[in-house]
Amino acid sequence: MKFPLTFLMSCLLASWAFAQELPASRSPQYNERSSEGVFDLLVHVDGEAILYVRNTEIGYLLLSGVPLRDAGSNYSQPVPQAVFGSFNMEKKAGRGTATLVEEANAKNNYTAVVRINDRGSGADFYHIRLAWVWNPADPSRAPGGRNSERLESRRNDPGDYNRGREGNLEFRGRVDDVIVLRVRSDQVRVELISGRPLRGERFRFSQPLPSVALKEIQLTEIEGRAQVELLERPYEGNRYSAVIRITDPRSGDGEYSFKLVWRR
Repeated sequence: MKFPLTFLMSCLLASWAFAQELPASRSPQYNERSSEGVFDLLVHVDGEAILYVRNTEIGYLLLSGVPLRDAGSNYSQPVPQAVFGSFNMEKKAGRGTATLVEEANAKNNYTAVVRINDRGSGADFYHIRLAWVWNPADPSRAPGGRNSERLESRRNDPGDYNRGREGNLEFRGRVDDVIVLRVRSDQVRVELISGRPLRGERFRFSQPLPSVALKEIQLTEIEGRAQVELLERPYEGNRYSAVIRITDPRSGDGEYSFKLVWRR
C-alpha cells in the first residue's frame, strides 16, 4: 500500500512512546569524541515502516506488513545534539526503497527519521547507514568553528510570483572558503562549512521551488573565480530541496553569482 505524504508526515509527529523498539549496541569503533559518527541500522523488513533514531535508541512505526526484526544494529557513537556539518543516509543493502525523511536537528529533538518500503514477498535484509560530521569541541558550532546561519528570502510581493511551469532563483554574494545553500520553496538556508560568513548576499525567486519531481533543474549564468556545484536535486528524500555548494579556496573572499533554473 502506498501512503500519501500528508499521512506520512503526520506519523512523524507521533510520540516516541507509541513506537515499537529495536535494540542497538556499540560497534568496535565506538568513540564519543570523534568528529565523525555512524549508526548502522541492520533489520529485516517485510512491509513498510518509519524508523526513528535518537541518541542510541531505535523506534519504529509499522505502516504495513509484519514487525521488523533486528539483525545487529550498532553505532560508533550516540547521535549527538549538535549543529551538523553534514548528516547523510546510505542504503547499503535491501531490495526496496529507503528514504531519509528528516535529518536529526534541534526541532525534532535530534531524531533521524527513515522510511523503508519493502514491496517484495517475504522479509528482506536491510542495511541503512546514517553518517554525520560535527564539532565535538563545541556542538553548538558547525565544523570549521562557526555557527551555521539561516537566511529566509522572499520577493517583496509574493503575489507577483510567476505561476508558470518554469522558475528560477538568482543568487549573488561574497564567499570565503566553503558554504552550502539549501533551497526549499522560497527559502534559503546557508550553512557555513569553513571560512568567513557569507557577505553581501542577495536572493530573488521568480516562484517558489515546487515540491514535485522536476523535469529539469540546473545552474546557469555562473560567475565566480572557483567552483559552484549542484550537489542534490529536489526529491522526496530531501523534502524537495536543491543543495548547492560554493568552494572558494583562494585567499580572501570572492564574488559569486548564478541562476538556479527549473522546469516542471
